[in-house]
Amino acid sequence: MNKTLVSLLGAAALGMVPLAASAVTYTFNATLNGANEVGSSSSAATGLASLIYDTHDTASLTDDTYDFTMAVFGLSGGTAAGTAASGYHIHGAATTTENAPVRVALDGSPFVSLNMGSTLLVGGDDVPVTMIPETPAGANNAGHPAMSFLDMLQGQLAYVNVHTAADPGGAVRGQLVGVTPVPEPSTYALALAGLGVVGAAAWRRRRELR
Repeated sequence: MNKTLVSLLGAAALGMVPLAASAVTYTFNATLNGANEVGSSSSAATGLASLIYDTHDTASLTDDTYDFTMAVFGLSGGTAAGTAASGYHIHGAATTTENAPVRVALDGSPFVSLNMGSTLLVGGDDVPVTMIPETPAGANNAGHPAMSFLDMLQGQLAYVNVHTAADPGGAVRGQLVGVTPVPEPSTYALALAGLGVVGAAAWRRRRELR
């Protein structure tokens, strides 16, 4: 980050507008409902999930993390009294017409959740990623090779599934689909710093010419 800042300020001193930094986060959203389930679902619940993947501006996948949030409303109930869901996970690798194994258990640490009544809220920050092993071919899956977590997301092969006592195979489901990547907040901060230096340099030049 220091090298990036030095480079940016150097460009600003030369009167150049700084270029966008290469660091980006990738956002994947899912709309959950019963119609998305591969198989039967009696649930009328609906929900939204969002996963923000962070490369931390490195080529290595080993330090990548992601933030995850989900809200589902109208669930028919979990396995325990007063709960909305019996389980909730990220599955893959699978297309919208396939089922796949659980790859991330959202109903335990490091995720936190409010699972009460007919409402399910889930959140997790800076969750480390893991490799996705081969997904074997079966009755409901054509089979997929081993891949990185990011490749699975970018290939639209990951889905969020919420289970209930009434629909143990899945009450509502949504495929995680990528949206346009955006620069990290630090990129905007650096750009503003560079433009500030440019403005200050121009102001000083105007004063010297008076």
